[in-house]
Amino acid sequence: MPNYNRIYQKSVKQYVYWIERDSIGIALLDPLATEKSRFTSVDAALEITLFYHKKATHFNTLDAGASSMTEFSELPTQFHQNLVDKAISMGYEQYPNGINHAIYFDRKFEKGIKEGKSFKNRGRITGIRSVQQNDM
Repeated sequence: MPNYNRIYQKSVKQYVYWIERDSIGIALLDPLATEKSRFTSVDAALEITLFYHKKATHFNTLDAGASSMTEFSELPTQFHQNLVDKAISMGYEQYPNGINHAIYFDRKFEKGIKEGKSFKNRGRITGIRSVQQNDM
């Protein structure tokens, strides 16, 4: 039978991070240490890779001092039609006899939102990547 006391007395240190005020803090966590010494600063240089989702900024309106027609959207062009579909849907909702059209355009908008979410989560590296072995 294994000696579980010896197994659980080992320190299981791991790197942890915080994201706060547009900064990233990295520390070394020792869950078995005392409360004061549980987190210690990293004493060596680390190479880290960050994966993130960038949110598009809002357009400025013309009365907010925008640069008129020189601005462009950070939203990919294949999703521009989805914004138009939502606007059309909201327009048809104003009239009682246009509710069927509003439902149609609202469904198109919701379908576009689903496509946009799957596009966001996809790595956009195209083509086949192959690894070739080289003997030195």
